[in-house]
Amino acid sequence: MKIALRSSTPNRLEFVIEDVTTAFVNALRRTLQAEVPKLAIEDVTIYDNTSALFDEMVAHRLGLLPIPTDLAAFNAREGCPSCGGEGCASCTVLYTLSKEGPAMVTSGDLNPTDPKFRIADERIPIVKLLEGQRVMLEAAAVLGTGTRHAKWNPVTACGYREIGRVQIGNASLPDAVAQHIRDTAPEGSVEVVDGRLKVVDEEKAYRYLRAIQDVHALEGVKLSTEDNKFVFFLETDGALTAKDALQRAIHILMDKLKQVENDASDLKPKASPVLN
Repeated sequence: MKIALRSSTPNRLEFVIEDVTTAFVNALRRTLQAEVPKLAIEDVTIYDNTSALFDEMVAHRLGLLPIPTDLAAFNAREGCPSCGGEGCASCTVLYTLSKEGPAMVTSGDLNPTDPKFRIADERIPIVKLLEGQRVMLEAAAVLGTGTRHAKWNPVTACGYREIGRVQIGNASLPDAVAQHIRDTAPEGSVEVVDGRLKVVDEEKAYRYLRAIQDVHALEGVKLSTEDNKFVFFLETDGALTAKDALQRAIHILMDKLKQVENDASDLKPKASPVLN
């Protein structure tokens, strides 16, 4: 397996991965979306809420906030060796919120017991308070995964695509087709020069030409893809960096593959029945 980085920001990665099958990259995608853990608010105790939203709606919005997560420092609450699941500093992050209107309550109004757990994006609106309205609550965040609830999914966008290749002959395009391509082709993908198609960016050209090949018969244009080579991208909500999410997903996936390999080695074929 080979990986070549294309672009990187704290919350987004794009890279080319080769010498792998579609099954592998799809398994990586599913692992990123469902099995990489992160912190999210699970328990909310509301002492006062005179806003326009029901308590359940306020709690739901709190659960979706991105909380900075250090996977090496936290345990899952279930089976936590420090507290046995009762809730402690090793498995639970506590928040308080108290605000009166008129005001907009945002994620930045949540006060954690430890400042390093302040919500990753402090501008997320939770509820608008009018004059005389008030919200006062406590909340507890714990580790979980997307298999339990979408609020524990740190990856907001994740996918892969094949790397396309385009071969173009010397045939001239009909005037109507040439004009349609000029009008609809994404910038930097293809151009029409002297009635003939010219590729500007092969990947963009492949995606565009593949989309219109059922509409126009493009004589001399051949589209293909590279075997076992894909462009993979992922974006997180800020609870984890894209790099941390990818590394944890790879560890999870490889551990599962090793388990399958170990289990398969223990399987023994059943003896064939003896026929008289």
